[in-house]
Amino acid sequence: MEVKGKSMILAAGLVLFTGAWMLGADPRWVYAREEEYPDSRFISAQGIGPSTTQAEQHAMNGLSLYFKSTVAVQQELISQYNEVVSGGEKFANSGTTMRTASVIRSEAEFRGARFTSPWYNDKTRNWHVLAYIDKEEAQQIYENRIAHNKTWIDSLLAGELEPLQRYQRFKGASLIARMIEEDIRALGELSTTVPRHGDILKYTQNIVAEGKAFRSRLRFTAALEEDRQNRIQRKLLDILEQHGYVAVRNQGDYTITGKLSFEEETLPVGTFIHSGITLQLVNTAGDVLFSYTKSYPRLGSRNVAMAYNIAVREMEKDLEENFITEFNAFIGD
Repeated sequence: MEVKGKSMILAAGLVLFTGAWMLGADPRWVYAREEEYPDSRFISAQGIGPSTTQAEQHAMNGLSLYFKSTVAVQQELISQYNEVVSGGEKFANSGTTMRTASVIRSEAEFRGARFTSPWYNDKTRNWHVLAYIDKEEAQQIYENRIAHNKTWIDSLLAGELEPLQRYQRFKGASLIARMIEEDIRALGELSTTVPRHGDILKYTQNIVAEGKAFRSRLRFTAALEEDRQNRIQRKLLDILEQHGYVAVRNQGDYTITGKLSFEEETLPVGTFIHSGITLQLVNTAGDVLFSYTKSYPRLGSRNVAMAYNIAVREMEKDLEENFITEFNAFIGD
């Protein structure tokens, strides 16, 4: 009986403890936020939602209102920044340790935010949580990230690089520069006494401007086999120009080489063409930097010349829609 009585007391204690955690009185930050997290030291916002995850996101949305950048802009910047720092073949020589340490895993980490323990309101059946930023801690986070990212930009652009590789590095460096500028902007929003970082802002602006200017130094040409009247070659150069590349008829720094294939099939209803294309981007040393291969569905016409024309039009359409998409991805645009 005594054991049973102790068990009942223990059970009651657990219920009482659980009630205090889950269902008890409101935490002080619910009704006295300024006392617990004074505005002089913290930026804070309460979030409410049917789950702790939704409550935290709601709280982060509230915190974001303090800063000039919208949530969508922040998330896009984090996504693009992580894509650069996560590694990828283009930046494989920049240091795995630095890349791994640079990845930002959440918007909360990006802002230096923390969360209180969640509290469940049994009356509304919602979770409450407070997201808060310690201004002094956040300032140190931003300052450290600015210094880290500037060092990384320097390492990306250091040494002798093949021109196209340098341009690709500039693209990555420009994204990192945007992160530096966002951190400097956030520092200014935390406190009016924070240094203005004028020299670093000038540095990042120069990186972005130099990257854009460097693109015009890259000249592309094309030389294809089995290309009747150079129709596909002209189309390739036109597409490159339409997308802002410098396309020349000869003596380019980079040449798109390749071969077109056409196989005729004569049937009673007409001539059908099985066609395909193989392209490679090579530098002046002959190194293959990018390749594209495509086979096309059988197309035909009662007229042989028309059958070839239809097949070539299919190639041109594919180059406009698919080749340039993959080419842009390779270049980094």
